[in-house]
Formats: sequence, C-alpha cells, structure tokens
Amino acid sequence: MPFEHSVRTIALLGGTGNLGRGLATRFSSRYHVIIGSRFRKKAEAATEEVRQLVGRARSKRIVGMLNREAAQKAELVVFCVKLEPALRLAARLKPKLKDKLILSPVAPKRRKGKFYVPRLGPHTSAALRLARVLGQRSRVVAGFHTIPAPILYSTKPLPDYSVVIYGEEPAKGTVMQMTNEMRGLQALDGGPLELSFLSEYATPLLMNLKRLNKCGSCSVRYF
Repeated sequence: MPFEHSVRTIALLGGTGNLGRGLATRFSSRYHVIIGSRFRKKAEAATEEVRQLVGRARSKRIVGMLNREAAQKAELVVFCVKLEPALRLAARLKPKLKDKLILSPVAPKRRKGKFYVPRLGPHTSAALRLARVLGQRSRVVAGFHTIPAPILYSTKPLPDYSVVIYGEEPAKGTVMQMTNEMRGLQALDGGPLELSFLSEYATPLLMNLKRLNKCGSCSVRYF
C-alpha cells in the first residue's frame, strides 16, 4: 500500500482529555507525540501524567504545547475535541494545517432523555465538515470512533478491537498502518469519507449499550 509520507510526530489538538491522553499513551510507543491545548500549563500537566503512566523509556517522546505550536510541528494532526470547538480550531489554524494529515475521531451526539443520539444526519459527518473548513478533503481521515477512551488511556493490552478508517488513499492507508501498529487493534477500510457517519453513529449506540447492559466498556470487533 503506498504512503504519501512518513509520520514522525503526531499533534493531539485539545488532547488533555481522556481521548488525547489515551492516544498519546498508545502512539508514543512508536512516534513523538505533542499534547496540545489552549493553555500551556494544562498541556504540560497532561503531558506529565502520561509520562508517568508510560514510563521513562517513552516519556521523552511526549511533550505539551499550545495547539498552534503543536499543529505546526506535526505531520499528523488529530482533533480530540467536540464538533464546534473542532470546527473553530480548524478555521483558526487552517494555514498551519496545510499539507498535514488530519484524523477526526469526532462523533457528534446529544442527549435525548436518558439516551444518546447522533447530532448530524446521514448525509454529512464531523469529518466531512472538518474537510470543508480545511479545504483539503483528500488529507482528512476519520476513525477511532468506537474505542473507549479509558481503554486507550492505559498500559494494559488492547482487547483486539476493530477500528474502521474512512478517507482517500494514500492518507487512509497511512492511518490504517499506524493503527495496525498498535497491538490489539485491527484497522478496517470503511470506504470514502462520505461514509464516516456510520461509525460516528456507532458512538452513541455503544454508550447506550454500556448504560443499559452495565458493561464496563463497549466497543466493536469484526470477524
């Protein structure tokens, strides 16, 4: 599978929450990782927590910076925030994101009574909206919608989860390879970016299943 370029550094924009810390924990086994935030102290505090979790050997690969600094220094940029902040951040950092690979794990959802439902209709998705803001659809990839953040934010082996990746080649192939490098994850080709709403819909489904069935965590595995 051809790759557009090698990824050495990954920026996790808004990466101080469980998702960002979890991705930092897993990606730091092979890559340099920047945890980004609007506030430098918050980024540095999250970085220190992840460093303590992964141990001394990998801690030097993880640093904390402002979002704008992180975006400029990385080849792959991941939006670890909700839809509206992601769109605002993409618009503000658009010049710095030119020619970068973009990964969107954003899954817009809302509460309806006791349950979660998708926020966007089947003819759009968070990933598509990000691509429109950035004006570089071929470099936007969607994935990691169905992996529980607490499972990622751990040093325990991942339990053979499937991760569906959407987008165009060669960007999609690059992210699929990086996903398969994580022991316990299997990357699957989900098709073009237009279909990414399917996995975005799966996020509220899994949250509802967890609540109704009192699961410790819910994800997907395809055989």
